[in-house]
Order: sequence, then structure tokens, then C-alpha cells
Amino acid sequence: MNVGFGIQLHPQYTTWPEIRGTARLIDELGYDWLTTWDHFVPLIGDATGPNFEGWQILPALGASTTRVKLGMLVTGNTYRHPAVLANMAATFDHITEGRAILGIGAAWHEAEHKMYGIPFDTAPIRLQKLREAVPIIRSLLDQPRTTFAGTHYTITDATCEPKPIQKRLPIMIGGGGEQVTLKITASFADIWHGFGTADVIAHKLEVLKRHCETVKRDYAAILPTTGGSALVRDTQSAIDARLNELRTHHRQSATPNVTISGTPDGVAKHLLERWRAGARGFIFGISAPYDHETIERLMREVKPKLLELIG
Repeated sequence: MNVGFGIQLHPQYTTWPEIRGTARLIDELGYDWLTTWDHFVPLIGDATGPNFEGWQILPALGASTTRVKLGMLVTGNTYRHPAVLANMAATFDHITEGRAILGIGAAWHEAEHKMYGIPFDTAPIRLQKLREAVPIIRSLLDQPRTTFAGTHYTITDATCEPKPIQKRLPIMIGGGGEQVTLKITASFADIWHGFGTADVIAHKLEVLKRHCETVKRDYAAILPTTGGSALVRDTQSAIDARLNELRTHHRQSATPNVTISGTPDGVAKHLLERWRAGARGFIFGISAPYDHETIERLMREVKPKLLELIG
């Protein structure tokens, strides 16, 4: 049983050489996915600090790596018209020689929208927009021409050329909304990414299975992934030292919250619970200064232990 491992490099409070160098390490270690986030301000600590724009980073990472698949975890739909995003993704697939993933969600960061004058609609309207955007993107990537007349988006006899290198460029849907997001996932996604305890993941995936039955889609065609921030160390004092480093670096007033932390054995057991709940891939968030020890130990120690536990 193969279990996918990936890293999300948080693009805040860092430098481009640090991002690029860490990406090359991730590629060399054999990770399946390398992602970043689609935000314009830091999400952790002092929000007035530096944060690189994710869609500018991704193609450069594609040119700096050779095998790892790359994508946004996830694109905020409200920031770009879906036809623009489809063209970006198709070009990105060529730059990466067929390694692109298009991650997308409804968007949630109200402060960013207000800061830049981007309309921040109610949650139902943002979900309506996502429900229209994803089929537009899928069609533009796959079909010679696309016409779509919706409430929020209208495109007419539209092309998207050149098509991606991949026969089906994977779409990743992020979010756990049971009535809309998971139904969109059932209809169009190749990868789903959600957060929560093992019980939460298991419940969300049961909902996703029911939606797949409704839309007559094979649930096995969708890869369920989860994750969170990660920290691998052998002692509590080493964990505390790293947390203090993060707190200072990102100008946080409180000790950072790390989703998954501990020894390789402890982290593997934590992941096993989520694997048993149905997750088949894990994408771990890493903040600058990038924790090369955790990145290396996740692949060299945690993954083999997890595979052993799975049997």
C-alpha cells in the first residue's frame, strides 16, 4: 500500500533562496507533492510581515525541481477568474513537464479581500461561485471549446490552448463543507484535502462516498488527503526549542500550535489513525526557517514506520 507524502512550504517570513533550496531537498527525498498557499499576507504571527505570492512561486519551483508534483493548497477561487486560472494551470503543466496540480477552494480570508478591494461575498455565494468555477476549469482544460452561462461566470466558445501535458490535469478540492464542497469534489476532483481528527476525516469521507453514489462517480477515483503542520524531534526540549524559534521568527505572541509533533514512532501512530479513517495521503505544513530535520525524518523514518504499521 503506497501512502503519499507531501510538504506545504509556508511562503511567509522567508526568502526565495530558502524556498528554492528547501524545494530541491524535498524533490531529492522523493516526496510526492510540494505545495504552497494562496495568500497575500502571513497567516501565522504578525500579518503585516512579508509573504510571497504563491502562483509566482509555483512555476519557479517547477523549473527548480525534476520529479515532485506541484500545486497550490489551495487557490482561493475569488482571487482569479476561473478561465484565467485554467490558462495559468495549463501553462504551469508545461513548465513542470506534466507535474501540475490545480488546487482550489472557495476562499475564506476576509481581511485579505477587504485590504485589496476584492469582493468578499457571503459563504453561500462563495460556494456558488466555486460550484460554477470548477466545471468551467475542467472543461477548459479538457475540451476544445467551452461555453458556460452561470449566475456568476459566463464564457462563450472559449479556448484554452495549449492543453496541459497531462491527459487529465488533477484538480484538488480543499474544504469539508458537506452540502456543496464535497459534492463538487465528488463530481470533478481527483484529490480531496481536508483537516480534522480521524473521526472527522472518516465522517467527511462517508459523506463524499454518498455524493459519489449520487453523481455516479467512482469514489476510488478521488485521492483523500489530510495533514497539518508537522514537527519531528526525539525530546520535548527539542520540540520546545523549535517552537520558540518559530514564535520569535514569525513575531507570535503565543507558542505556535503544531498539528502533528513528536518522535517518528509517535507521528507514525498519529498518521495511522487518519489512514484507518480513509486518508491516503498526507501534506505537512512547514514554516520558515524551514525545518530540514523534520522534512528529512518524515520521509526517512516516519513513512517507513507508517508503512510497517499499515502492514
